[in-house]
Amino acid sequence: MALNFPATPSISETFTDGTTTWQWDGTAWNIVGNTSPVSIPNGFGTVSVAGQNDIQSDSSSDTLTFVEGSNVTITTDASTDSITISSTGSGGGGGEGEANQNAFSNIAVSGQNTVQADTTTDTLNLVAGTNITITTNESTDSVTINATSSSTSFTALTDVPSGLTAAQIYEPAIAMLRVDNVGTSAYTFASHYTGNNPTIIALAGTTIAFDLSQIAGHPFEIQDATLTAISTGLVHVADDGTVSTGSSAQGKSSGVLYWRINESISGTYAYQCQSHAAMVGAITIKRLSVI
Repeated sequence: MALNFPATPSISETFTDGTTTWQWDGTAWNIVGNTSPVSIPNGFGTVSVAGQNDIQSDSSSDTLTFVEGSNVTITTDASTDSITISSTGSGGGGGEGEANQNAFSNIAVSGQNTVQADTTTDTLNLVAGTNITITTNESTDSVTINATSSSTSFTALTDVPSGLTAAQIYEPAIAMLRVDNVGTSAYTFASHYTGNNPTIIALAGTTIAFDLSQIAGHPFEIQDATLTAISTGLVHVADDGTVSTGSSAQGKSSGVLYWRINESISGTYAYQCQSHAAMVGAITIKRLSVI
């Protein structure tokens, strides 16, 4: 509520309202005889800030002034009676767009040039090289570096045969049979046998390998005496290094198939194209102990 001061006061004239007394000095009414904060109608007589001294109004016309400190902007909106206090973004808090003072200005890698920041907001970029992927997770503040593939050939080496692959040397074998085909009528093994669909001789207790890299479209299968596909002892290594075992190693038309022949078996087995009935031949297993 408004104070009803005298309209034409004389010098030193006083006016009292409640517990507060004012005195006219010829220009303005000044509070006398009261050291408590001024009670301002519909306003705050005291402003408190945690950890700081309280601010008290000295008169009903006193003004509270907000002062912009370092890296702070203050804006007011009279229509909404609001005050907005914002950071200018250069205070080093490490937020997005701000300089992080708890950071490394130099990144050193053994044998490489040191990477040095040019400004406080400089960004270090991680670049994925060949066969490398880099992923980031903002929620966990993590960077993950993965190899996307491994080498399956030896093309970079000068002292190995051209075209040699990891599949061909996956494990030692007593023989590596190079499998080829004659159309859809026969398999051939020119590296070790003559003719079409020849009978292959193998020793129990050894490993033999079938290089299937030349028989695209002719899935290779090993069968027992009843012409049922076997699963024991089979390991297939694909050109990309993928390893399959057991029944999953059957029916391949690339890579290398390894057969770890158990010492206890003997007799007649077979090889068969899963797609062409005419491409079939015998495998005779002999045991060293009974030869």
